[in-house]
Amino acid sequence: MFFSSPLDELPMSLPIVAIVGRPNVGKSSLLNLLAGRRISIVDPTAGVTRDRVSTPVTFEGETYELTDTGGYGIVDKDNLTADIERQIQLAVDEAQLILFVVDVQNGRVPLDQVVADYLRGKNKKVLLVANKADGEKLALQTADFYALGFGEPVPVSCTTRNGKDALMEAIARRLDFSEAAASDAASVDMKIAVVGKRNAGKSTLINAIAGKPRVIVSEVPGTTRDSVDVRYERDGHAFMVIDTAGVRKRSKMTTNDLEYYSFHRAQRSIRRADVCFMLIDATLEVGDVDKKLAAYITSEFKPCVLVINKWDLVGTTASAESYQDYLGKLLPGLEYAPITFISAAEGRNVEETLELAKLMHAQANTRVTTGQMNQAVEEILQLRGPSSPTAQKVKVYYATQIDTRPPTIVLFVNNQDLITEEYRRFFVRQLRERLPFSEVPIRLYVRGHHRSFDGQEERRER
Repeated sequence: MFFSSPLDELPMSLPIVAIVGRPNVGKSSLLNLLAGRRISIVDPTAGVTRDRVSTPVTFEGETYELTDTGGYGIVDKDNLTADIERQIQLAVDEAQLILFVVDVQNGRVPLDQVVADYLRGKNKKVLLVANKADGEKLALQTADFYALGFGEPVPVSCTTRNGKDALMEAIARRLDFSEAAASDAASVDMKIAVVGKRNAGKSTLINAIAGKPRVIVSEVPGTTRDSVDVRYERDGHAFMVIDTAGVRKRSKMTTNDLEYYSFHRAQRSIRRADVCFMLIDATLEVGDVDKKLAAYITSEFKPCVLVINKWDLVGTTASAESYQDYLGKLLPGLEYAPITFISAAEGRNVEETLELAKLMHAQANTRVTTGQMNQAVEEILQLRGPSSPTAQKVKVYYATQIDTRPPTIVLFVNNQDLITEEYRRFFVRQLRERLPFSEVPIRLYVRGHHRSFDGQEERRER
């Protein structure tokens, strides 16, 4: 079930270029080549890409959205063929230009003609791209593809990078950038990574946010393999929500397993994000995967919202208060993170959760004055000063905020080795109670300093 969104009523700010072709012609490799970084998973296994994987690409000052799609004609082992073709159709419908990718090394095959016939009925601009032209002889073997009816193919090699510049120029010549936003259309105000174990409802939540079937939703575990960036707009601001592959126990993965790559993509998505949605299935117990994801989010100092999905299925078996206590015991590293209860399938509390993400992002970007900081330090020291594990007395001099995202604070003392880990945790908890970043992680550094802390000392405003 999908819900209307303000995005549906807005013109696309970027022209869209969709990559289409039969399985294993190198579509994902082509997206990575044109983007200049590894985005899509590349694997010889047919059918790795299922969802639309998009990224902005800039060439000579103009930006467009490049979208990778699944292989047309794939027989998916999990019976998701219809879903994959639906995503291809949506990508083609939205696109201003289609990159029809064929494989020079294998030559023209019957399925290429099937794809050509499909695209011909879409009334779209099509640029034929002859991939895997790894040498001069192969580049000359593209003539056979003229029969597909889309003119002269552009030879390219994702392995040697030959032909990349010519292809980039050919794409740019065929695009109309007149409706693109005048500002940096590729930029977004906030990135949200949606992470969680398999079948927690991540893709359903993404679709509820986008207001349309942007990613495949299935009961099949591991349906999402790539990290999928979905751009959406609210009130004139651009945001990005990142759908990640569901994570399972590492003991069940091998280094050759597609889910092994997906797991590391999920970690990378956390690192890229401004805010993380830690999605938890309310109908299941919190397990090792949830704990490991929470620990990774904590280690990266990322603002986090604990999003409890499928709350509508819990009924009267648990209250919100008791569930909060339950999470506090099992995920103590995220005790400061706000909790929201949603039903992604019904769209319940989704907008409220997005508003929470904005609040977390604002808190993480907050900077306080040195005066505010040291007022908080004085209050904390009056409540409880650090105790030394040795005979040496601990002296706290002053503190200052040196950075944001996360709020980063340096505490100057006479001997940093005397500050215990337990006191550091206490100090950070107390800072949260006194400063305007109560629900985001705080990074604390303790440094030795020769100056004494004087409450009357003049403090510079930052």
